[in-house]
Amino acid sequence: MSDTLPPHYFYFFWLVEPGLSVAGALYAIIWPEEYALDLLPSTTERITNIVGRTVRGQMVFGQLGSLFGILAMISFSLFPLFKWTLGTQPALQEKLVRGLLVPLLIGDYVHIILTLVPLPSEIRWSPLEWTGLIHGNVDVTTVLILFRTAWLFGIARYVPSDGEAEDKQAAATPVKRGRGRPRKTTTEKDE
Repeated sequence: MSDTLPPHYFYFFWLVEPGLSVAGALYAIIWPEEYALDLLPSTTERITNIVGRTVRGQMVFGQLGSLFGILAMISFSLFPLFKWTLGTQPALQEKLVRGLLVPLLIGDYVHIILTLVPLPSEIRWSPLEWTGLIHGNVDVTTVLILFRTAWLFGIARYVPSDGEAEDKQAAATPVKRGRGRPRKTTTEKDE
C-alpha cells in the first residue's frame, strides 16, 4: 500500500464530511427558525426561541450556513487535487493533506468546546437531554476528530519516510552550474 489517501480516507474527507457540512449549511440557511429551536431544549431560555424568526437570527444562521458551505467547498475541491494530482508524489501529498487536516482538527475541538461550554451544566453533562443539533455538533464532530487523528497517526494508510521525501526532492532539484572559477571560502582566503 503506497497511497497516503486510500479510498476509506479519500471518500470520507472528499464526500462524507463536506456532505455533512452542506446538510448543516442548508439546515441553517433554509430553516433558521427550526435551527434556532433545535439549538437548546425548548424549556431552556424560552425567550430565545424566537431568534430564528428575527432578522438578526436569520442573518446569523445564514452566515453560519455560508461558513459551513465554504468549508465543504474547500474539501470538495482540494481532496481530488491531493489524490489525483499528487498521487505519484506521496511525500508532498502527505505534507499538503496534513496542512489541511491539522487546522481542521483544531477547529473540531474548538467547535465542540464552543457548543458545550455555554450550555447549562444540567444539560452539558446529560447527553440524553441534548437536542438533535447538539448531538450533531458533538457526535458528528467527534467522528471527524477520530478520522483526522487516525489519518495523522498513519493508521491504515501509507506514510512516506523522511528519506523518501529527501531523495525525491534531491532528484527533482536542478543542479545549478556557476560561471568561471569557484569562489574561495573564508578559510581559503586566510591561507
